[in-house]
Amino acid sequence: MKKIKYIFVAAALGLTMSSCYDLDLEPKGLIYENVLMKSESGLQKYWAMVFQDLPIEDFNFAMNGEHNGFGTVCAAGWHEANQWGAQKASPASAAMEATGRTTSYGDGWGYWPYDRIRDINNFMEQFPNYKEYYNEETYENLYAEAFFLRAFYYFGLVKRYGGVPIVDKVLDPKAPLAELQLPRSTEYDCWMFIHNDLEYAMNHMSTAKGDASRPNRYAAAALMSRAMLYAASAAKYGSYGKITGPAVDAGLMGVAPEKAKEFYQYAYDACKFVKEGGYALNDGSDKETAYAEQFFKDNTPEDIFIKQYGDYIALKDNQGTMLFHSWDSMILPKGSNLSISAPGCAIQPAWELIRMFEMPAVTDEEGKPVRFDNVEDLWNSGEMEPRARAIFFFSGMTEKGSGTKFDFQAGVYKSYPGTAADGTTETGGSTNDYTNAYRVTAQNVEASQMYQDIGDQKNVKVAGPHGCFRGTGDEGYSYMGALIRKYTNPNSNLAIRGGLFGSSQSWKVFRYGEVLLNWAEAAYELGLETGDDKLKAEAFTYVNEVRARAGATLHQMVNNPEDLGMEKYGFPVDENLQYIRDERARELCFENLRIYDLRRWRVADIDFMDGKQPHTLLPYYVLNENKWIFLNEVPVVARKATFDKKWYYEQIPGGEIGKNPNLIRNDGY
Repeated sequence: MKKIKYIFVAAALGLTMSSCYDLDLEPKGLIYENVLMKSESGLQKYWAMVFQDLPIEDFNFAMNGEHNGFGTVCAAGWHEANQWGAQKASPASAAMEATGRTTSYGDGWGYWPYDRIRDINNFMEQFPNYKEYYNEETYENLYAEAFFLRAFYYFGLVKRYGGVPIVDKVLDPKAPLAELQLPRSTEYDCWMFIHNDLEYAMNHMSTAKGDASRPNRYAAAALMSRAMLYAASAAKYGSYGKITGPAVDAGLMGVAPEKAKEFYQYAYDACKFVKEGGYALNDGSDKETAYAEQFFKDNTPEDIFIKQYGDYIALKDNQGTMLFHSWDSMILPKGSNLSISAPGCAIQPAWELIRMFEMPAVTDEEGKPVRFDNVEDLWNSGEMEPRARAIFFFSGMTEKGSGTKFDFQAGVYKSYPGTAADGTTETGGSTNDYTNAYRVTAQNVEASQMYQDIGDQKNVKVAGPHGCFRGTGDEGYSYMGALIRKYTNPNSNLAIRGGLFGSSQSWKVFRYGEVLLNWAEAAYELGLETGDDKLKAEAFTYVNEVRARAGATLHQMVNNPEDLGMEKYGFPVDENLQYIRDERARELCFENLRIYDLRRWRVADIDFMDGKQPHTLLPYYVLNENKWIFLNEVPVVARKATFDKKWYYEQIPGGEIGKNPNLIRNDGY
């Protein structure tokens, strides 16, 4: 038998695989529990589908559209996801971290993984009968792992719907229908169910840390910190003038505000638990490299739990399955050893995210564009924090895998006598009389467009080979003036990564950087709840640990912070808390957490009210000055981010409501 490492997902050929296990794949027939549960190799087969369907919003997750959902379970059906196009429907564009084709959260898609929960419950009931086949330590870890998995699935449910039916045992399909039609439990009870499962897992799972693709008790603690922070936010912010109705009144949508402190404490304690496990940020003297490598190298000091993918060469016959993803070919631009046979540039970073980082100003105090001697001075002058250079590609940076120096020149200004506002009108492509008079751009990559005669100057370079063009749509080339570097893998086989399904770098499900920021938020919120200024100050030790690795300036807590939230949102958010939230946006961008942060804080409907337009960071050459400027235009392909307040909770799937009259519908739909 051929031994192949199948990691986390299942191939589309009927072969069952599991998370991070080496399997001797046998011809698959009907294997009963009394065989599977007697050995760890058997359990690998038993858990295969449970692991592959874990609700992890990874590279193959789509936020909206006909393939909305996970790579394996989505609106189109099981294993019907268009995962190569997932970046076009990325949560990053719904959260306005980037531009893409999915710019709203949407109504949901019917996620209801009770089949997998039944598998877990069945294991919990049956596995004690096979205890004799394992030593005590192994048995305890394997049994506790089930609690981690069940909590993971319930977190995927509760953050979407609020209260759902709690099923903690295998239901007999022959039982009377009334016994099978379980009602929804309250949202509070569901969060506590998740807490209790994770508490068990934290106390009984393995402490082994050598392979981050295997969950351990610290992975359970990391999930605890994330889930309990969500629960605390739902309690504190969920009642501010949003949706009302029977589901809210029954406690199915929302948690009592007085429970916020309890959940913040759970999150705080879980973060401390992870710290005691010996995790640390992936750091070094070269801050840019340290941050960048965190997202394409496995088993760093920061990795708590990762989702791995398959080796393309060994498994190339399985293209189109969840064994792979297409991040590199969908994110990098067209070009040799870049995106070769894939669309490329599916999502591109928005100025609204880029400007949150330490970087040179692009406008002066008079509102005029700052002049740069070279286009590289934006990122190579020592003013931009190293983390930003590790997250984004700017014009003049080199992609290390291919050795390509990126050029995103957006055009030429014959002269620029006005303010930045003159050239950045709020219309698609920011075209107006001013730009018509002074601006010269290229429509496409043709040489006659990229090099043009301007006045008496011949063959002036107008655009770069990687963008920005006015007529190439939203694929293939930069139209935002920058691209995403984070998670791209320079160590991949260049020919393979340039095509669809050619990427296999791991998704970092839980990492210590997130835990530190969970800790900071929980500590500061606890300080607000209890009036403890020491807790508030403690929060910024964790923020500054993150910022130190980023190579950014350390931040001092403001002693008498200004309230920034009441006027805008109707509830207080002081400037210290907002800074912690902004640090999450910086550190965790493109990890598919931002849209869920905006939901749990209950700010998305206000932040994206009436649709919010992302903007560019386009580099222009000013011909008569021999200088460069950067303009924040409306993109040529202009899509606004939107969020309806009903989307703080998705609707319970209609098919499930039709089968079970005890399922109360969520309000607002």
